[in-house]
Amino acid sequence: GILFFVLVLFAALTSAISLCESAVSTFEDELGFSRHKATALMTVIMVVLGTLSALGYGPFASAKIFGLQFLDFFDFITNSVMMPISALFICVLIFRHIGVKRVAEEVEYGGERFSQKKIFKFMVKILCPIFVIVILVASILSMAGVISF
Repeated sequence: GILFFVLVLFAALTSAISLCESAVSTFEDELGFSRHKATALMTVIMVVLGTLSALGYGPFASAKIFGLQFLDFFDFITNSVMMPISALFICVLIFRHIGVKRVAEEVEYGGERFSQKKIFKFMVKILCPIFVIVILVASILSMAGVISF
């Protein structure tokens, strides 16, 4: 049992390092920070946000953002706001900038047939953006207390 949890700890640490790498790289490239300074800044940010999340139901339980505890607020922002916005941007990116033709070429590259190309185009152009916008608006209205699920 101990070995299992030690391995889970190593898996979590390597995943955390992998997730932080993109932010560290962004600090280096966009802000001109040294790798050491960017890593130190990310460490501070992670410790602060992690501490607030960990203590959000304990000593900081009375601290609320829009009526939500810290962890619940960030859960709402990431899952109910940022993910639908990202999905909408992906639809726009695929349809407007990459193009369905290039996606089809990529799918058919190995000799496979892309038999659902028309359905894919309809979904990326019309159906998915509509559903993503509905999900985003419903999530925000639900958080605001206008509607409930």
